[in-house]
Amino acid sequence: MNILREIVSENVDYYLDKYIEVMQVRTEKRVSVPTLWRSLAYCGITRKKLQKAAAERNELLRSAFIASIGRYRIDQLVFMDESSKDERTSTRLYGYSRVNSKRLKKVVFVRGKRYTLLPALTERSIIAVDIIEGSCTKQKFKEFVISQVVSAIYILLKNLLFVLITKLSNIIL
Repeated sequence: MNILREIVSENVDYYLDKYIEVMQVRTEKRVSVPTLWRSLAYCGITRKKLQKAAAERNELLRSAFIASIGRYRIDQLVFMDESSKDERTSTRLYGYSRVNSKRLKKVVFVRGKRYTLLPALTERSIIAVDIIEGSCTKQKFKEFVISQVVSAIYILLKNLLFVLITKLSNIIL
């Protein structure tokens, strides 16, 4: 069982078949998936989502933001965030570790062609989107907000105003 614990400790994100292969290499014995599963349970090792946390996260600033945003209605908000895809995106999210313990998976940050998606979403729809090859800079983000998001909000407000004026006209006349 110590060999199994060691293998899991070294490779937290392997699938069961890969653990079986490594066990076979180290012990010269092949086990079935059910046997491996029972052995993992016996060792107190369970499957769980791997933890990742941004090093830049500040809990105090996050709490202050959540408190300040509470004064707005959902229909007054536009949500924007960048999302990217490159060779590093396919990192496995689940791995194995002992019961009641978290595992950290060190991953190699291989560079490749990167694409960045910039969406602007309201409660009802996506109002603007841009796809950029490479990373999004502060300047590119500002250009996206000014050229696409502000104009989309202007069109939404103009349409809303037209609907309100039409309804008021029907009431008055």
